[in-house]
Amino acid sequence: MNRQDYQKSIIKSLAWLSAQVTIHNRLNLTDINVHSENFYRDLLNLAFGYNLVNINTINPNAAAIDLGDEGNSLAIQVTSTSAIAKTRRTVRKFIEKGLCEKFDRLIILNIASKTTHTVPTIGDDSYRFNTKDDIWDIGDLAVKINDLDLPKIQEIDSFLNRQLYMKPTEKLPRNVETILRLIELISDEEHPAAGEGFLDEPFPDEKINKRFADHAGFLKREFLTLYQDYGAVLDSVEQESDIGQVKIRRVAQHLRVYSDKVLTECNGDPKKALAELIEAFVSMLSENGFEADTGAAQFYIVKHLIKCNVFPNKEAANG
Repeated sequence: MNRQDYQKSIIKSLAWLSAQVTIHNRLNLTDINVHSENFYRDLLNLAFGYNLVNINTINPNAAAIDLGDEGNSLAIQVTSTSAIAKTRRTVRKFIEKGLCEKFDRLIILNIASKTTHTVPTIGDDSYRFNTKDDIWDIGDLAVKINDLDLPKIQEIDSFLNRQLYMKPTEKLPRNVETILRLIELISDEEHPAAGEGFLDEPFPDEKINKRFADHAGFLKREFLTLYQDYGAVLDSVEQESDIGQVKIRRVAQHLRVYSDKVLTECNGDPKKALAELIEAFVSMLSENGFEADTGAAQFYIVKHLIKCNVFPNKEAANG
C-alpha cells in the first residue's frame, strides 16, 4: 500500500472506534471509555514517541488527567464529552490540584468528536488552556499521523489493525447489525425503485390521526413501545456509523415507493401492510444468511412510517 492507502486505513480504524464509543455511551455502556485510556496511551506513545503512563492506575483519585508524561511535561485527559462545561471543569481541576506545576501542557483528547469552543483560552494567570490547539479528536490525530514518515505510518496501521478489528468470532449486537443491514439492503442503488421517490411534504398529524384514524392508537403504541428498546440504537447507528447521509436519504426514497405499493395491495390497511413490509425485509435479510432482530426491523419501519417515508401522503388528508 502507498501512503494514501495507509492513511485511509488509519482513518477507518479511528472512525470505527469513535462510533463504538458513541454508541456504547448512548446505551450507558461506559466501560469502553476506561479501555480507551490505555489504547490511546499506547497509540500516542507509538506515534509521537511519548512516554505516557495511565495516571489512574497509579492514583485512582487523580483529577483532570488520565495520562501523563513527566519527561515531556505533558498531561492528557481522554474523554467522550465535548461540552464547554466539561472543558472548564477539567482545566479548573488541573489548576486546583497543582498539576499545572508538574505538567506544562494539558491536552484534552476527545475520543468521539470535539466541538469548537468560542472562547480562545480557559484558565487563569497560573495556567491558560488553548481551546484551539489543545483539544484533539480523531481528525486531529489523523492529520498529525499523516505528517510522520511512511515506516511509522505503516507501524501505526498495523497497531490499529491488531487492536481494533473484530475477531471473526465477534459480532455486532444483533439489533445494531439488523438496522445496518436494513439500511444497506434498502439503500442499494440497484434497487428497482431508485429515483422514483415522492416529493410531497409529510403531514404526520393528518396521516396518523386522520388518514389512519382507525389504527392511530395501534401505530402510536407500536412506536412508543419499540422506542424504549431500539430508539437509542437507531439514533446512534444513523448518526455515528459510516453509512452516510446519501444512503439514509436513499432509504427514505425507496421506502416511500415500496411501502406505497404494499399499502395499495393491502387495500389501504396500514396494520396489515406494516406486517407485510416487516416480514418482507426480514425475509430478504434471511435469504442473505442473517437472522434478523425482528423487533429492530419493526421499529425501523415504524419510525419511518411516523416520518412519512412509509405509506407517504400523496395529498393531505381531508379534514
